[in-house]
Amino acid sequence: MLTKARYATSAAALALALSIPFGRPALGAIVPFTEDFAADSANWRGASDAALITWQPAGGPDDGSFISGVFNFAATSAGDPVVQFRGQEEFGSSGGAFVGDWIADGIEQFTAYVRHDAEVPLTFFVRFSLPSRFPGGTAVSFAPVPAHTWTPIIIPIAASNPQFVTFENSDFDSVFGNIGNVQVGVSVPEGLAGVDATVGFDLDKVAIVPEPAVLTLLVVAAGAGMVRRRRTVQR
Repeated sequence: MLTKARYATSAAALALALSIPFGRPALGAIVPFTEDFAADSANWRGASDAALITWQPAGGPDDGSFISGVFNFAATSAGDPVVQFRGQEEFGSSGGAFVGDWIADGIEQFTAYVRHDAEVPLTFFVRFSLPSRFPGGTAVSFAPVPAHTWTPIIIPIAASNPQFVTFENSDFDSVFGNIGNVQVGVSVPEGLAGVDATVGFDLDKVAIVPEPAVLTLLVVAAGAGMVRRRRTVQR
């Protein structure tokens, strides 16, 4: 059974195992932004840093392209958090579109579509961390995702969101003020723990959305830019 205490302990251990030296400055996130993997894998990786993710040209939630990977649960224990997709600053994932100060950028929500072919429903999580990989904030999508079905996961980016089960001895402001990595994974269910079973995972439509006021300003600014460009051309 997934509990906040168990998840926080496991997530912190995972983060420490993945940690690398601090030092990369925050860049600027692209807001709003949706990574739909239109042409390739956009430099996302899989269950490990070295795991190459597979780009699929069709079959996504809109019948378009998406990315996929596989994972074997033989070396896992129940409740372990296992990352399946890595959009990370050091890989240049999505051209750095998710890297930056999400608080200053007014990012209000993270969404993505996931799918798997396990024999049991799976609970997905999203871990957001500094470019150094630690500390991070982990949010759980508590509704289990059924097999063979594209399912949206929605994470409001707010300190009060009860989906956040740990900030790894840090806090919301410290983590979301300098995001470098987005990691999507699952909590190992008892039915798959230690089982020699290879499961396929799919990901698409990874998006960050600003609060309405910020989005309005962005639309106005974009419109003003288009007007300026038209005037320049007319001259």
